[in-house]
Amino acid sequence: MQPIEPSSDVGAGGLLPRGYQLLIITLFTLALIIFFWKRLQPTLQFAYNCFLKPLGRHSSQQGRLDAFYEGQAAVYDSTRGGLLRGRKTMLRLCAAELKQRTGGAKPIWVDLGGGTGWNIEQMDQFFGISNFKRVYLVDLCRPLCKVAEQRFKAKGWKNVSVVCQDALTFVLPELAEAGLDHGRIDLVTMSYSLSMIEHYYPVVDRIASLLNPQTGFVGVADFYVSEATKLNGRRDAEQAGVLGYECNWFTRVFWQHWFEFDHVYLHHSRRSYLEHVFSTHKVLNCRNHFVLPYLVQIPYYVWLGRRACQTDSSLAGLVASIGSRSVSTHAGVSPPSSPDMPPADSPEALLPKRTLQLANGVHISTANKPNSVAFNIGPRLISQSALSGNAFTAARGWTRLPYQPTKPEHAQFSTYIYGFTWEDPRRDIEVLDLRNGDSVLVITSAGDNVLAYAAHQSGLKIHCIDMNPCQNHLLELKLAALHSLDYSTFWRMFGLGHLSEFATTLDSTLSPKLSSSAYQYWRSNTHAFAPCESVLAGAALGDLSHRNFYTTGYSGLALRCLRAIVKLLGIHSATQQLLTESLLSEQIKLWSGKIRGRIFSNFAIRLLDNPVAMWQLLGVPINQWNMLRSEGSMSQYVRDTLDPVAHSTMFARDNYFYHLLFARQYSPHCCPDYLTKDGFKRLQRVARNGSETTFQLHTATILNTLNGMRAGELSKAVIMDHMDWFVPEDARNEAKALARAIKPGGFVLWRSAARVPWYIGVFKQYGFTVEALDIRQPNSMTPLDRVNMYASLYKATRL
Repeated sequence: MQPIEPSSDVGAGGLLPRGYQLLIITLFTLALIIFFWKRLQPTLQFAYNCFLKPLGRHSSQQGRLDAFYEGQAAVYDSTRGGLLRGRKTMLRLCAAELKQRTGGAKPIWVDLGGGTGWNIEQMDQFFGISNFKRVYLVDLCRPLCKVAEQRFKAKGWKNVSVVCQDALTFVLPELAEAGLDHGRIDLVTMSYSLSMIEHYYPVVDRIASLLNPQTGFVGVADFYVSEATKLNGRRDAEQAGVLGYECNWFTRVFWQHWFEFDHVYLHHSRRSYLEHVFSTHKVLNCRNHFVLPYLVQIPYYVWLGRRACQTDSSLAGLVASIGSRSVSTHAGVSPPSSPDMPPADSPEALLPKRTLQLANGVHISTANKPNSVAFNIGPRLISQSALSGNAFTAARGWTRLPYQPTKPEHAQFSTYIYGFTWEDPRRDIEVLDLRNGDSVLVITSAGDNVLAYAAHQSGLKIHCIDMNPCQNHLLELKLAALHSLDYSTFWRMFGLGHLSEFATTLDSTLSPKLSSSAYQYWRSNTHAFAPCESVLAGAALGDLSHRNFYTTGYSGLALRCLRAIVKLLGIHSATQQLLTESLLSEQIKLWSGKIRGRIFSNFAIRLLDNPVAMWQLLGVPINQWNMLRSEGSMSQYVRDTLDPVAHSTMFARDNYFYHLLFARQYSPHCCPDYLTKDGFKRLQRVARNGSETTFQLHTATILNTLNGMRAGELSKAVIMDHMDWFVPEDARNEAKALARAIKPGGFVLWRSAARVPWYIGVFKQYGFTVEALDIRQPNSMTPLDRVNMYASLYKATRL
């Protein structure tokens, strides 16, 4: 019997004829298209107008823009969100500056190249449009202006005007008629418009003429490419922003030519001229991972600048008083020299020099360029913008002196070593006898002890010095937070080490109080307070994963490793119980019975008894490790450190150093003074009142900073265990510089890992009398302080 052949019009599955299958597939496809049309239509409309639609020939830029945007104006905003990044960040920064600068007065804002009005609508979230006196949107493209007019009419904003004119020749209604447009504008923003302006030099110059000389500033978000010159060849490296600025050869060439097809010009001269005419106030260099993350990386930047004359008073003070180093900022601070300046009493006088230094090193006349004053400082040429960028930014109680971030001694650091300070300020304060008018040199570290001194005594002038820029970034952040945040938010940041909304808080609240370099660093490291590790990564890393601020930096790595080791030794639950014991007797019992034997095991001691582990985990360099080992074994050193502390101090209530080690956060009952409510209130007054106590943040070596000070300028210096790191020649150089900078009767305070450090004689050689305040004896159960990590505390008094 022959098998029956299937009919040719029956599908392969034998269920439906092939014609019906095709019909169903077609209908299903049409249904999907209809269902997703609202999502696909803007993209298709954008793609057609950008890549397929013929534009024809046009005699003017306005005609070309109208033809290009006419078919896509309605979908412009919905199709540009992923491409035009950084606009909200720029607007948040501008809003934060407006709140600080205007003092309650209603500002005037010009959004140059504002297109559809998206910027103005977004700004309403950060700084209400009703708070502006006038807002002007200026754009040459008529289809985009029409969208903006409809948007503002729907919002009912009566103080917003759309000006459809050229960026160079536009006339502002009302203001221009009264002749009040020049020098009256408080804010000008350019959101991806500077790169589209054909003749940008006169436009940038005109913006400068429009800005209010006291409060005016500029906000820009745009694409860019860097010049081929490396940043370490530029003296304005701090202005351009080190992080992420440089583009590789392919990025520079490809994106510059790619965007030129659409008449968008990314040549580095545009940004360079902007940074020449205005002094940089804030800057971020970013990459837009558009469409294909990490494969497509379009460079863009967010930038805030201000008229140079806003810093002229500070700069004039610098020039007038350079010989005496009594430069006064708005906060009444007297910045000493930076490491780029010669000593105050050096014969290399600092004279103003009327030159303009462009990025390529060309010098031209400065007859009409108020921002082009430069100063010949010894062998260096530092532009006004470089000086004003960080050193003289705001009226507050601290000053961040300028530095060159590309110098090797600074560039070697990508993060902070210490997220917390490991010296007990209580003992320091007992010895320092701080008095109103004292000028004190302190190593910045994490800034905890700096704040402790300021909370204890008013009227201090504190020089905070650190070669690692990130340590000063951290102190800046703490000062800005003290100035601007409420106690609850401040506690979450530095008590618990976690603030999920840190990025928003940084942009909207803290940014006006931070130098450009500090803001750039924290904006690039928002994960420090808001960890974004995936669940999978956290599970894989376990205790080595990043959990909060105190698990960041090298000290954070030490805390993470400590947690892993404690668990490996089987004493994690016992160490957590230590943090809750309310009686010293119970703490001693727990320490002696469950913890001590494991910590002093051969495994733990061997782990510490090598220079690599000591440096990587505890920040102990080889010279200091050798000093420690020369006076006894590592086992003896660990016992002499921990036993007295466990028997004399309470980890639950007072000894916040060891509380942090085991908990990786503080508690309200066990924390540094600056984190208590009373300490916060005292320091907030200090941060807001520059006449009470002032801080000068030097990103430099101690030796360079001392050499830039006047003879006898300091009354006291706290150099921690700094001298332990030195070889004899370095110790002699620093002792000599300290002897010059400290006035007679002043003194130096230091700690050492050795009971009798070798450099005592060096201080005596340069005119100091040396006194041992504390020396830790072997097997003693009396700690020198709550840390007890060091074997001695010394005081060297200047004769």
